[in-house]
Amino acid sequence: MRIASADARLSTEIGPKLSSSTLAGERRAAGEDPAVSREFLHATLDSLPANIAVLDERGEIVMTNGAWRAFALANGASAHTGLGADYLAACDAADDDFPAAEVAAGLRAIIAGTSTEFTCEYPCHSPTVERWFKLRATSYEGPGPARVVLIHDDITSRREAQAEVAIQAALLDEVDASVIATDTDGHITHWSRGAERLYGWTRAEALGGGVNLIVSRDADFADVFAGVQRDGHWEGRVPLGRKDGSEFPALVRVRAIEADDGCPAGLIGVSVDLTEQVESERLLVAAKNYMSAVADSMGEGLYTVDRAGRLIYMNHAAEKLLGFSKTELQGRVVHDVLHARRANGQARPIEDSEIMRAQRDGVIARVEDDVFTCHDGRILPVDYTASPFVTDDGVAGCAVVFEDITDRKAHQQSLERDVETLSWVARVQDALEQDRFVLYAQPIIDLRSGEVVQRELLLRMSGEDGEIVAPNFFLPVAEKYGLIGDIDRWVIEHAIEIAARGTSIQINLSARSVGDPGVLEIIRRCLAKTGADPGNIVFEITETALIAGEVNAKEFADRLRALGCGLALDDFGTGYGGLTYLKQMPIDFLKIDIEFVRDVTTNPASRHVIEAVVALARAFDLQSVGEGVEDAATLELLRELDVDFAQGYYIARPAPLTA
Repeated sequence: MRIASADARLSTEIGPKLSSSTLAGERRAAGEDPAVSREFLHATLDSLPANIAVLDERGEIVMTNGAWRAFALANGASAHTGLGADYLAACDAADDDFPAAEVAAGLRAIIAGTSTEFTCEYPCHSPTVERWFKLRATSYEGPGPARVVLIHDDITSRREAQAEVAIQAALLDEVDASVIATDTDGHITHWSRGAERLYGWTRAEALGGGVNLIVSRDADFADVFAGVQRDGHWEGRVPLGRKDGSEFPALVRVRAIEADDGCPAGLIGVSVDLTEQVESERLLVAAKNYMSAVADSMGEGLYTVDRAGRLIYMNHAAEKLLGFSKTELQGRVVHDVLHARRANGQARPIEDSEIMRAQRDGVIARVEDDVFTCHDGRILPVDYTASPFVTDDGVAGCAVVFEDITDRKAHQQSLERDVETLSWVARVQDALEQDRFVLYAQPIIDLRSGEVVQRELLLRMSGEDGEIVAPNFFLPVAEKYGLIGDIDRWVIEHAIEIAARGTSIQINLSARSVGDPGVLEIIRRCLAKTGADPGNIVFEITETALIAGEVNAKEFADRLRALGCGLALDDFGTGYGGLTYLKQMPIDFLKIDIEFVRDVTTNPASRHVIEAVVALARAFDLQSVGEGVEDAATLELLRELDVDFAQGYYIARPAPLTA
């Protein structure tokens, strides 16, 4: 009840005095000092924590103790007022919060002698504090007017504890978890509603029974009891059984209960049905295995990364293509390992990564013709798609599917080369039809006199826009697609016209033209037409051309000599049959390959080769020509080595020469 309730009003009206006549007669009869006895009585009552008051036969208060007075002071009343107040009248006038009628009836029964004791519990709340008290009234049988002893105990803590227990019990009954308690002998002492729902036994059926009610045939509780005995608790998965005989997987937590003296008092266990969780886990594992099987069956590489770019998963194809295992890359930032280099070889910052950009923008990124870096440092050409994702449980990242495009790029490059080749075929054909070939001349000097004695004619092609095209761009195409014969005929016709003007020249013939009787006929006809001196014309052939048709080549060389033309063996020193040709062919000049001339001043081996070629030329009564002279030191050294002639950029670069 509120502070203005009957009990509060009574406690504040009672003064701290006891009538001296109440027990004086008894104390005098016992030969005691009344003052000493009164002080002793007051001290004893004041030491008690309960609020105590004594009523006479009229229901008036004749004495209170210190706890009663302190309560009165705490609630705003004087501790020295209320002596002789009518407690029964106060009860009759109390509000509804206080069980006034019940208390008044109980007290009157004690005063009348029809009852010896009365108890009740009641609220005594203030605006800021909730309090509960227990009232106990007992009859007083001693001398004097006293008839009833009132004791008010503060039971607020007990009521709060009981309320907490009630709330916990209600909560336990509402949750799905099963709560079971046993004594030290294993007999069930508590069986929650959750246990009823989970196992099928009612509380009445389960209480007093043993835990064998829920033990599955497949369960072994030895580890459970051992764990509780050792650690005071145990947690794990065990199979349990229901009343209908069905079994299910459960998560069980068991803890020992101790009495106030620390001795074991029993066990309390909480169990949760894991059937749905286990099935979900099974389905999750099955789904994971299925997805892994699907991913591992893919021909394309697949890996996934989290928001920070760290590897989550990699399939077998990715491991095979990249040379990394999942274990090696697990948790590592993939960009730093695979993507740090662009296709052009430049570094790629992680913030520029298409994969990180796809996650940041939430869009699928398709990247073509990129490169990944493999475990062994190889560069793997790839196309890939980066797809950002977010799972139901909040996991976010990006899935990257890539394919090795090495073969495709090689095929594409081959096609591009073929297209380029075909374009050159067309350009060569156009140049032949439009007479857009040009002859350049490079002087050949006599190393003894320094005079120009011959000029090697070198072919160039003039493009449609007038640019000059070097022979390495079009001659291989012409040889491959059968156009080289037409080019050789063009060169022969224009070169012999130049020779007819009195210029000593050297003409290069392809391997296809060597041994072709038609070419010999063209040479003969041009000589006859122009009147050119055959002695001013030297045809250069390579050792490769001789190898292609040795018999025809010898006949070709003999007929050239019969026409009066000279013959030079080009690139001498690089083949294997040079000595044989020197013996069989009517050769006039040995042209030392540029590879030996280029480094003759620094490479002793090249110098020895040139010395040997010069000696061979002298032995076979031939003349030697050093090609590729690019500095004065080389020119001077060739002269010292008795090379007869020389040509090269140092002497003069090829220049246009018209017929």
